[in-house]
Amino acid sequence: RNTINLGHIINALLNDYDIHLLPSNEGVNITIEMHVQGITAISELTGDFELDFMYSEIWEDQRLNFKQLNICATNITLKGEFRKRIWTPETCIINSRHSSIHTSPSENTFIILYENGIVWSNFRLKVRAPCKMDLRMFPFDSIVCKLTFESYSFNADEVRLFWHEKPLTMMEIVELPDFELIGWRTDHERLQYPNGEWDRAMVEFKFARRYGFYLFQSYFPTSLTVISSWVGFFFDVRAASAKITLGVSSLLAVSFQFGSVLRHLPRASYIKCLDVWVISSIIFIFCTLVELAIICRLNHYEREKQIGSHAVNQWINQIRFSITDIISGK
Repeated sequence: RNTINLGHIINALLNDYDIHLLPSNEGVNITIEMHVQGITAISELTGDFELDFMYSEIWEDQRLNFKQLNICATNITLKGEFRKRIWTPETCIINSRHSSIHTSPSENTFIILYENGIVWSNFRLKVRAPCKMDLRMFPFDSIVCKLTFESYSFNADEVRLFWHEKPLTMMEIVELPDFELIGWRTDHERLQYPNGEWDRAMVEFKFARRYGFYLFQSYFPTSLTVISSWVGFFFDVRAASAKITLGVSSLLAVSFQFGSVLRHLPRASYIKCLDVWVISSIIFIFCTLVELAIICRLNHYEREKQIGSHAVNQWINQIRFSITDIISGK
């Protein structure tokens, strides 16, 4: 094989090359794969997650076959700018809220051309995408975050997306303070638009919440607060002010603990598992105040009864003494 200048090779390949024409009249199969470098954040307030990954897509374009050039290489690695000079499937993450290509220190993209016409394009991306959150079981819930890949310009007759036989690789263990990655799965579908069908490839990440923080910050403190409010049962019935202070303080403590958790959650119209726990705690504490009111009222009735009985006894004694004096002639 002969060594040929790379510029001459590119010029030979792109001679009469039309980037607007598909590599095949029968459509192009695009194989995609992901290498996840890290999942950096999950936000309940905004309902999304962030991840860094290397995204690869592979397709065949026989117009870029250079085997006939008989050079001393089976593949050629080119900068990402070369994408502008050849046909590309224009795949995008259709459901992303924000995405960008890493530029440290330069744009993290490249293209490899193989001698048999295979094209391998690679990007290193940072993406923020939505998560499906159902907080009914919070903090014992799980969430699903999804990426959806789709060709922005070509329908399913022109571009078909397929996952690689090893579609996703986790390059490191995902460590998040609030969540644990428990699994992922890939899927494929066709979506009907007004102007035709589009191919879609999806990947879903499932996370389970780490609930240890909420046990120590919410469940245990509220349990102790409720138990503390029961101490008033052992107070003397005359210590009503102390019982009221203890009950009201317990209510304020539970409300404060609950509010500190709610600040980090989105507003939801349905009842969460934590809501049931906190409402139950508030009901228990409120019942101690109701018990105090009932005991104080009963004690008040008992005192009035005792005072009334004492007055009647005095009146009876006075009458008895008066009758005794009359009989004895005094």
